[in-house]
Amino acid sequence: MTRHIPVLLEETIDELHLTKGNMVVDVTLGGGGHTREILKRHGRVIALDADEDALARFQTHAQSDPVLKRALTDRSLVLVRANYSTLDEVLEHAGVELCDAIVADLGFSSDQIEEGERGFSFLHSGPLDMRFDRTTELTAEKIVNTFSAAELSRIFREYGDESEAKRIALAIEISRREKSIMTTEELREIITQAYPKGKRRGMKIHPATKVFQALRIAVNHEFEHLESFLSQALKHLKPSGRLAIITFHSGEDGLVKRFFKNQARGCICPPKFPVCICGRKPAIKIVTKKPIMPNATEIKNNPRSRSARLRVVEKL
Repeated sequence: MTRHIPVLLEETIDELHLTKGNMVVDVTLGGGGHTREILKRHGRVIALDADEDALARFQTHAQSDPVLKRALTDRSLVLVRANYSTLDEVLEHAGVELCDAIVADLGFSSDQIEEGERGFSFLHSGPLDMRFDRTTELTAEKIVNTFSAAELSRIFREYGDESEAKRIALAIEISRREKSIMTTEELREIITQAYPKGKRRGMKIHPATKVFQALRIAVNHEFEHLESFLSQALKHLKPSGRLAIITFHSGEDGLVKRFFKNQARGCICPPKFPVCICGRKPAIKIVTKKPIMPNATEIKNNPRSRSARLRVVEKL
């Protein structure tokens, strides 16, 4: 049974404005919460996930879920092992040119966190892996043990908003001179000891939180994949089709916000031009002027939802 709780589920589905028979692409299947809700409303779904274990877990769970089992049987749900940055290829292979909606939940699932051997969480003992797709070569262990202190500091700062990035990177560099850092426990201890004691006492999160997040993003090239996905997504939406994206990191959210703002722009001629000569038209309408965030009840029931931000646009 999947342990994952979908974030902003009702809000996301409501904003997609789905009707019976709509074709939706869920580019981040995970635990399948968004996909299941779409299927309940008689939609059709192509669901992607780069994590083979996530797909296997979902298929096992689907056998005891009437909605999902029926959808897999009648092919109203098609599962594809792929990263969402390959959306063009996935839809071409499926024979789908345009769809009614696309949804992306950029968080990683509770199931992945709970699997200690995946190395995503400092709360569980395991190897420093952190790959969504375990056929790829780069791991957190390789980054931690071979990247320079300067490179590590940049990763922790840019991907984790970590204020102590340089101090932690230097502590890692010193520690690995004696022996390689191989486990989540070892890395967690190095980070904890590197943090100033006074600062540590006043923290609401564990000192290792942001570094582990940054390493996960770096291992999986998450920002690069997001940029590639965004450049593909709009062209596969029908007019009036909607794209909903849930982010959990300020860098991701900023990237999505800037892309949407740029695509919603019309004329880009200099203000001094008396008439428009560029001919540029807005490609989308921004539906959520401000991101939708979880309410207090959802955060209480699912603390991992606290940093979620939902942004939705409609293709013109």
